Amino acid sequence: MLKGFDMLSMLQASDAPKSANASRLSGLLASSWLVAFGVTLVLIALSLSSKKIDSVYAISLPYVSVKEYAAKKIVSNEQWVCLSRLYGAESAWDFRAIGNLSGTSPVYGIPQLKNPLMLEKSPYEQVDYGLKYIKHKYKVDQYGYVNACKAWQHFKIKGWH
Repeated sequence: MLKGFDMLSMLQASDAPKSANASRLSGLLASSWLVAFGVTLVLIALSLSSKKIDSVYAISLPYVSVKEYAAKKIVSNEQWVCLSRLYGAESAWDFRAIGNLSGTSPVYGIPQLKNPLMLEKSPYEQVDYGLKYIKHKYKVDQYGYVNACKAWQHFKIKGWH
């Protein structure tokens, strides 16, 4: 019954006379204009809301020097002093430093490690690798901190660590 009702109403609507103002072309134009207008409104609303979201969630990160970063990573003030002296003597905290050029094995970056890929790392990553190396080679101190003082003592005696 419902199917027949749909067919009947559709047939009656198609037989209805068209007025001069309601031509098929003007209906298509009006529909197209409404769609374009709606899309424009949506795009404007999205751009405004995305700017609002970006500014709401924007975080201003303070600049942290490599030395400050290392101090926060090593935690212990005593170990920090030793690390600062060690890296100051080895590379002057220069992340582009290349040492031991006349020797058999050049060393690279702030921690003066043997891997030339060290120069492709950021200064912060170089500090991370250097601390990892010190922890591996010299273990930790009695309080559980990376033992940069032991590395510094070795450097003072041998000229390398």
